[in-house]
Amino acid sequence: MSTLTDRLRGIVGGAVPRVSPDARVPGEPGAGTITPEGPPPGIADPPGGSRGLNEASLARAAAVLGGSVTTSAAGATIHVDRHYEADTRHGRVTIGEIADVLLEGREALTVLTARAGSAGDSREDALWFLDLETTGLAGGAGTQAFLVGCACLDGEGFSVRQFLLPGYEHERALLADLGAWAAARGAIVTFNGRSFDVPLIETRYLFHRQPFPLEGRAHVDMLHPARRLWRARGEWEGRTEASCSLGTLEKLLAGVHRVGDVPGFEIPSRYFQFVRDGDARPLEAVLEHNRLDLISLALVMARALTLVEHGPGAARTAYECLGLARIYDRAGRRDEADAAYGQAIDRLARVGRDPETLADALRRLAYCRRRAGRWREAAAAWQQLVDLPRCPAALRLEAREALAIHHEHRARDLDAAHAHARQLMREPASGRQRAAAEHRLQRLERKLGSRQPPASLWPE
Repeated sequence: MSTLTDRLRGIVGGAVPRVSPDARVPGEPGAGTITPEGPPPGIADPPGGSRGLNEASLARAAAVLGGSVTTSAAGATIHVDRHYEADTRHGRVTIGEIADVLLEGREALTVLTARAGSAGDSREDALWFLDLETTGLAGGAGTQAFLVGCACLDGEGFSVRQFLLPGYEHERALLADLGAWAAARGAIVTFNGRSFDVPLIETRYLFHRQPFPLEGRAHVDMLHPARRLWRARGEWEGRTEASCSLGTLEKLLAGVHRVGDVPGFEIPSRYFQFVRDGDARPLEAVLEHNRLDLISLALVMARALTLVEHGPGAARTAYECLGLARIYDRAGRRDEADAAYGQAIDRLARVGRDPETLADALRRLAYCRRRAGRWREAAAAWQQLVDLPRCPAALRLEAREALAIHHEHRARDLDAAHAHARQLMREPASGRQRAAAEHRLQRLERKLGSRQPPASLWPE
């Protein structure tokens, strides 16, 4: 089944019939005066209707937001630029400290984004950060990005360019401006951008039958490394939050506390009000929220790169250490992964309050060693898992099965394999697992029986 995006790509590529050539896009030559079309499908028309903003209203809105208006045949866009100097603080860290890590962490970035057995995404020098504010979170045809926040390193500082949509009829202008700004830059960095931001903005380009300027661009989605590093963090700095939102991470990593921040659920309604009456004052907090998200995205990336670069010794907690081990393991860096798993296991064992995470760490260590061909060391990790007090039953069953296989086929110690196979029969297991355990035990008993000398040689 083709998706909406696939069908739109077909339209752009000419695979399906286009709309009538007589159809005009507002703002194009021959289209006449730019007139508002109202909200996109799926968004209720604001009470009182959208009248659009005239030139004077656009200028006033830009002045309120500290930006400027650019116009073209396609429409108008409000640009808002901000520059953060190196000594600007973001919680406990400065912009300069974040920038230093990002500039020096190219090799660490390849590890952060790589998968085992691949070289990872090709890295480009000019990283830039992308974050959208949208008219809804559902995606699809009814959702538009009314604010596109972009940021990049500028010397030792951080520059932000925000593209604000002054009305639904000006979307082509915003998309053209975004494409021109991004053309000179390299890999994109987002937070959940692979699932939301980039597909949404691609859909908007396709609706306007414009080629997507970010097609094939290297893309680093920091949500996934963040989940590996901080989702299963247990109690850290007196918190038990499992969220991996930027708001949670900025507090944990740098002690950032936003004052007067606009709640996310309130952002679309503020934009709808702006479209109705042209009053941009409620959007000031929205643009500040977007700018802080971009800085926090850079902060999260810098912290992850610091861990990859400096290893488990830089980890503040056992959970960070375990997440770092998973990143090394995913990148095929077996030695670094082994060391990080070992440190995470030591820390978790000393704390002694999270047996499930400790068991998971031992299991991952065993698989890491097995993939590296270090069979004896993998068996030692499985044995630690079996001996672990309060080990989850499912993991203990998996460990005993692995030990039975190791001793039977690699160590050639049938007695040890038989002992583990017998222990397997005492573990709670599904019908299929129990049948496999019975089959293994019977095979081992046959092998052990074939080793016995003939009965006539036994003494009376």
